[in-house]
Amino acid sequence: MEDIAVLKQSLPYLRAYRGKTFVVKFGGEVVGEDGNFDNLAADLSLLHELGVRIVIIHGGGPQLSDMATRLGIEPVKIAGRRITDDETLKIAKMVFSSISIDIMSLLRKHKTPAVGLSGIDGDLILARKRPVKRVKDPETGTEQDVDFQNVGDVVDVDARLLQVLLENRFVPVVACLAADESGRVLNVNADTIASEIAMKLRAEKLFNLSDVNGVLRDRRDPDSRISYLTVSAAVGLIEQGTVQGGMIPKIETALKAIQGGVGRAHILNGFVKDALLREVFTRSGFGTMIIRDEEERIYLGEG
Repeated sequence: MEDIAVLKQSLPYLRAYRGKTFVVKFGGEVVGEDGNFDNLAADLSLLHELGVRIVIIHGGGPQLSDMATRLGIEPVKIAGRRITDDETLKIAKMVFSSISIDIMSLLRKHKTPAVGLSGIDGDLILARKRPVKRVKDPETGTEQDVDFQNVGDVVDVDARLLQVLLENRFVPVVACLAADESGRVLNVNADTIASEIAMKLRAEKLFNLSDVNGVLRDRRDPDSRISYLTVSAAVGLIEQGTVQGGMIPKIETALKAIQGGVGRAHILNGFVKDALLREVFTRSGFGTMIIRDEEERIYLGEG
């Protein structure tokens, strides 16, 4: 009987999301070798079967660092940001392609047709080389000018290829490489790509899955998850210092997406079984949902 109750609770969400677009981004740590992604692939396949249009964006930072180290190239990061030299870029092409294949093979296992892409395919993403930036080291407080080399920023997204694939019930799987107008290949932040694609597609939802349970009121307490935040509340948490470190860019990316027309943004743990489905189909969710300020009254009245 409990399963029947859960199914009934899900019905309004099933109706609301059929035919809508979800952009799902996860870091390379989620696609490990421990079988974790098989569970997530099953969740994504179920959403696809229920009529949700899915676009996957994946990173690959841990795998890139691991492979570079194996090949005798020490990964270089400054203030948490990767320097992508020519040799590292060659490795990134190999590693990201391998990750895409692993993702698509597991989706195929769950009867979901997927197509692997990068930002270069179909002129999907136009990028430009990131200019030299003044970067402050959070540990030492010192500043230096940094050339990130083959790292790019998104200039524009041409979503025509994605639209064709989605209309024909394929799941695009996008790796975080793009190119500039001259064809120079660049390594682009996966969070940024996900946000830009979500805005271009006017997605209903943008999901960011990593190894954290969402936004926490107390970083030392994993049970202090905040189930939802308005845009202004999220900004306030950053300004107050409640949110720090790697969570800040996740929230900032979510805020940009919402301001750019995405319905809602979600931050959740991709390592927890069924976390994505619980976030989508239950009232309490399983991560943190960020909504527009003016939607709070509507959200609180839902259900």
